[in-house]
Amino acid sequence: MSGRKAANGFLAIVSGLILIAVMLLTVIEQCVFDLNFFRSEYNKLDTVSVTGMPEKDLMVTTTELLAYIQGDKDDLEIRAEINGQERQVFNQREIVHMADVQRLYLSSRMVRNAGLIVLFLFLILLRISNGKKYFRSWASGFLTAAVIFLCIFGAVGIAVWRDFQVFWDSFHYLIFTNDLWLLDPETDILIQMVPEQFFFDLVIRILALFGSAVLILALVAARIRFVYQKV
Repeated sequence: MSGRKAANGFLAIVSGLILIAVMLLTVIEQCVFDLNFFRSEYNKLDTVSVTGMPEKDLMVTTTELLAYIQGDKDDLEIRAEINGQERQVFNQREIVHMADVQRLYLSSRMVRNAGLIVLFLFLILLRISNGKKYFRSWASGFLTAAVIFLCIFGAVGIAVWRDFQVFWDSFHYLIFTNDLWLLDPETDILIQMVPEQFFFDLVIRILALFGSAVLILALVAARIRFVYQKV
């Protein structure tokens, strides 16, 4: 394999990996901040009864919580009716943990945006290097990247299905440097709002949407590769 051909293959595969990573972060963002999903899960898990909050207060709290994570709200000083009494919704441990979550989200958003810029530059280089064979080269690289990601996410899907608690705990130990995410479902409103079942449903939704998006784009890439195979 010539050096130029190897370089083209590298550019194509890396651009495919970056595109898929950007897709993943975008799917996660869309799922996490979907109020309709929260409303559906709250109905399914009877969250109004669990938290002791009226549905209106529960949705207002959720909206403000998501605004805080996105950096659109300065603090989590939220008051609501809980078991018939108005009070501060989140305690200090929950507030500090959500500050960690906010930093994680803002960092992932920055990585996603930087990834888009790097992807654009890689695609320009790939176009300059390949000329008329650009689409064929991109398609081959994306298909390789798709196989890599789908194998990884297949393994993740199996882990989630076999024992979600182990998967979820391992994820938190990997991402966070403290144990503030270990909340008490008897007293902490945050974990009552979004218990383990909520996150199981969320992860399954993310895996399903992301996997479908990658498969669709892989079919497009396969079609391009077939059409341009003699170019």
